[in-house]
This record gives sequence, C-alpha cells and structure tokens, in this order.
Amino acid sequence: MAGIRQIAKDGIADSKEKIEGLKSELQGLKETEEYLEERLVEQNKTGLNLFEKLTKFKNEMNGFQTDIQTSLAQNNKNTSEVLSDIKVQVRLLSTSLMGLDQHVKQLDQTVPTRLEENYKVVSSQMSNISANILEKTNESLHSLKSEIAETKYDQLKLSAAILSLEWFRNNISSGLIDSKAPMVVAFTAGVTESKSYWSSGNLIFSTIIYNEGGAYDASTGVFTSPTDGIFVFYVTITAYSSNTIYVDIVKNRSSSVRALAYGGTSHQTGTNMAVFSLRRGDKVWVKYHSGQGFYTDSTPITSFTGFMIS
Repeated sequence: MAGIRQIAKDGIADSKEKIEGLKSELQGLKETEEYLEERLVEQNKTGLNLFEKLTKFKNEMNGFQTDIQTSLAQNNKNTSEVLSDIKVQVRLLSTSLMGLDQHVKQLDQTVPTRLEENYKVVSSQMSNISANILEKTNESLHSLKSEIAETKYDQLKLSAAILSLEWFRNNISSGLIDSKAPMVVAFTAGVTESKSYWSSGNLIFSTIIYNEGGAYDASTGVFTSPTDGIFVFYVTITAYSSNTIYVDIVKNRSSSVRALAYGGTSHQTGTNMAVFSLRRGDKVWVKYHSGQGFYTDSTPITSFTGFMIS
C-alpha cells in the first residue's frame, strides 16, 4: 500500500514536474506566441506600408502609362498631320516638277530654233553692217584712188607742159620752129562702164575728155600720130572687185610697157607710162594681156592719156 502510495506519490510528483514542465513550455509558447504576434503585427505594419507603397507605385505607373499613351496619341496625331502636310507638299512638288519637265522639254524644242533665228538675225545684221562698212570703205578708197589718179594725171600734164614749154622756148630761141604756129597734139579718154568679164582685145576708151588735134579715135581706142615727134602716153587701169588685170601700151602691134592691177584687195589700181618717138601714121593703143575685168565710174577711173612734147 505504501509502495503504491509511494508510486502514486512519485507519479504525482512526476506528473507535477511534467505539469510544471508543461507550464514552463506553455509559458514559453505564450511568450513565443506573443513574440510572434508582435512580429506578425510588425510584419502586418510593414506589409501594409509595402502594400501602400505598391499601391502608390501602381497608381503612379498607371498615371505614367496614361501620360505616355496620351503623349503617344498626340505624337501620332502630330505625326499624321505632318505626314499629311508632307504628302501634300510632295504632290505639289511632283506637279511642279512635271510642269518644269514640260517647260524644259519645250525649251529643248524651242531654244535651238530661237538660237538659230537669233543667229540668222545677228548674222544678217552683221552682214549688212559689214557690207555698209565695205561699201563706205570702197567708196572712200575709190574716191582716194580717183583723187590720186587725178593728181598723178595733173602732175603728168604739168610735167608735159613744162617739157613742152622748155622745148618750145629752146626751139624758139634757136629759130628752129615758127613760134606763131606750134602744133598741139594731146588727148585724154576714159571708160564709164565697168566690165567684170572683159578678157580680150583692145581696151576702147570711148569717153573723150580732151582730144586736141583729133588724133585719138574713140570708136577703136587707137591713137594715130598726125606728125613726127616725141609723145608721152599714160594708162590707168582699176581691177574689178578682187580680180587681177594686166594691160599693155602697144606701139604698132608691139607691147612696150605693162600696167598691173593686182587683186589682193578690192579695186586695186595699176598705172604705167611710155615715151615714144613716133613717125606720122604710127599707132598707139591699150590692149588686154591677162586677168579679167576692169572697174570704173561715171567719172572715169580707168583712163588713157597721150600728148606730144616735141
């Protein structure tokens, strides 16, 4: 009995110890629970703050997305408008380019024609100007040549007159001639019509300017000496345009001297002079040698002169 009591007592003691141990464990569990509750509360607080932060961040992200979408929509709208404007400008540019291309094609077709027309007009004007200048130059040259020829002729006549006077004075002083009846033989004849193709025969000076003694025949171009004496003959020949012409002074069918008008430039003039001792009936004339054509005017430029000096 005592053993049972002891056992029971021991069991109770063990139970108490166990109960105390369980109480201790229960106390530890309570403390752990309290700690866990505190931690849980803290975690809840932290989770709540985190949730608030996540909610705030989500709201901000939603607002940012909304702003981005709005900006994208506005940019898309602006881009569409810009693209529309660009398309319109491209259409206008294409139209302008098409018009420019047509204009260029028209220019390609018309410019050569206009250039050719302008060239023809300018060429015609330049030709007219050149012709006028050439005509005036030729007129001036002809006038100058005519004056030179007249001057030479006047000098020749003066020289002949001086020689004649000297001869007359000497012969009178020596009593060889009768001073009361000197014989005068002199002529000047010319042509007043140009002939571009003249190339043969005698050159007939049909216009008589002076013919004292009547020894020159205007129908044949031949001078026939009416008496014995010393005679001077002078010829002036002007080339037609830029031709070249040669003529001879002939005595009794024999060429004595030659005049040349060389056609290096327009209307060149050639001259020559001969002095002959003639017998009564001897003949002198001018004939063609070579070349082609001669030039003159209404006042003779091409002429033939002769006179007796003794």
